[in-house]
Amino acid sequence: MKKFKLLIRSSYLIVLLEVFYYLRISPQVIGTHFVRDNIPDSFGNKYQLFLWELLILIMGESIILIEKNWRVKNKLDNLPELLPREYRLLALPVVIIIMAGFIMFQQISV
Repeated sequence: MKKFKLLIRSSYLIVLLEVFYYLRISPQVIGTHFVRDNIPDSFGNKYQLFLWELLILIMGESIILIEKNWRVKNKLDNLPELLPREYRLLALPVVIIIMAGFIMFQQISV
């Protein structure tokens, strides 16, 4: 379980590094909502990029809590190995990291 928590929580750091990188290169105003043809129809402050960090934080801690409760319920809480179920759950932060990178790039390139 410790390894699972470490892997999930390391995704927070990756998204945080993405946010800081995009904050450095972004203009003060970024697009926050896009319609057809990638045209923004709503704008906001560049610090709204931190919402991605909040999203991955809430999602990651929820996954850890759900998995911890599942392990306790099935009496697998002392097992040091990652379960196949946990490998599948690790795919979600990877998808969020990739998606956040692309969407933040789109937001700052307005």
